[in-house]
Amino acid sequence: MSFEKAKSITFALVYLTDALKKKKKKLSAKELASEINKHGSGVIDGGKISAILRGWHLPPQEMDDLHEALQKLIEARKLGLDLSDIPPGLAAQYELPAIFRNNVPHGLQGEVIGDLASNMAGGWSFYYVSPIDRAGEIASEVRSTAAYIYPTTPDARSMDIRMVSTRGIWNGNLFTTGPHLYVVLNDIAKNDVRKTETIFFIVNRPHSKRPFIAGIGTALIRSTNLSVPPVFGFLFFGEKHIPTGTSKRDKSADPLIKKFFESSPPDEADLGKIRSEACLSFSWEEFEQNRPRLAAYIKTLEVNGAALGKEVPGLHLRWP
Repeated sequence: MSFEKAKSITFALVYLTDALKKKKKKLSAKELASEINKHGSGVIDGGKISAILRGWHLPPQEMDDLHEALQKLIEARKLGLDLSDIPPGLAAQYELPAIFRNNVPHGLQGEVIGDLASNMAGGWSFYYVSPIDRAGEIASEVRSTAAYIYPTTPDARSMDIRMVSTRGIWNGNLFTTGPHLYVVLNDIAKNDVRKTETIFFIVNRPHSKRPFIAGIGTALIRSTNLSVPPVFGFLFFGEKHIPTGTSKRDKSADPLIKKFFESSPPDEADLGKIRSEACLSFSWEEFEQNRPRLAAYIKTLEVNGAALGKEVPGLHLRWP
């Protein structure tokens, strides 16, 4: 039983007690158990549900059966939720046991988020300079992705993030240590056999007057025809979407971005539109023409003691 599956089961129980409430009253553990047993092969009772909601786990097979039954119940009630892909925005609306609330997988631990809770939350355009082109040849190009960082509280130690690229959908977390930030992402696209991991190390903290970030990224490519998959490093930078809402309550810079990243499952038409409009490739000249404010900021950076120019250095490490 993985940590993430146990977390999704616990979330589903909390979510369903609210979603299936009768006459504005949440279901009791006993009532929820009755609903679950209509869709599962195992037998769950209110006592076991109460134990799970306090952070306890059942034996692995029972948890697997419960996970399957919960998904069937969700589908039967047409709630439109996939337990393997719970939107962070929805998850944040429900309080889980303390074991799940830190949201720090794999033992990673950051400092408290603080003012980043407001400065980082929202839609972003992330860019990176790839040292290889789409054909795998050594030729740098600027590529863009659409990202959404989900709101959290200032005392949290991480922020959830989801990113869409031309070929993948990525889930991950943002952490802070001292003046620096770092983002860990995994490609979760079910039909993407490449399965890559990416880490961004960010050297500056954005604020309202300068909504830019910059740093270094590294990526591991798992599946290739090489005996040892290549790793490449690249310059990374980003720009936060500026809110265009007409009122103070409307903080969305792009309604489509907000709608897509807070939907489960995400709409395929919305995904296609985001990829066609926000996941692009540029030459350096095209990037300067299309993103002049961010390009001007990038020119203030130094690489190896020299001002950053068109010849952006990159690293592509491979073992034959």
